[in-house]
Amino acid sequence: MTLVDVLEDAGFKVLEAAHADEALQHLQAVPRINAIVTDVEMPRGSLNGFELARKVRQERKEIGVLIASGRAAPQPGDLPEGAVFIGKPVHPGSLVHLLHTLLGAQSG
Repeated sequence: MTLVDVLEDAGFKVLEAAHADEALQHLQAVPRINAIVTDVEMPRGSLNGFELARKVRQERKEIGVLIASGRAAPQPGDLPEGAVFIGKPVHPGSLVHLLHTLLGAQSG
């Protein structure tokens, strides 16, 4: 299953973005986005996942941010305040639980 399938099966409405620039376009066009899930490494676009996370948290602090990677661990300063990092591979149930927890923290 893809990440999108896992999240949709868990009841999330998902907007896919091929790269950070497209994700930022979605964020501008759709005001009711509650969270982003991003990989650190993205094949195209002007930002990596850490940079995208920092930009999102600067512009929309209410959005939950979950960053995943199987190769790049965060260094000091990589994660913006309130963002969560998870190493891959990750069990789909763990990912869904973590996202629900993150969204709960954002609303509280």
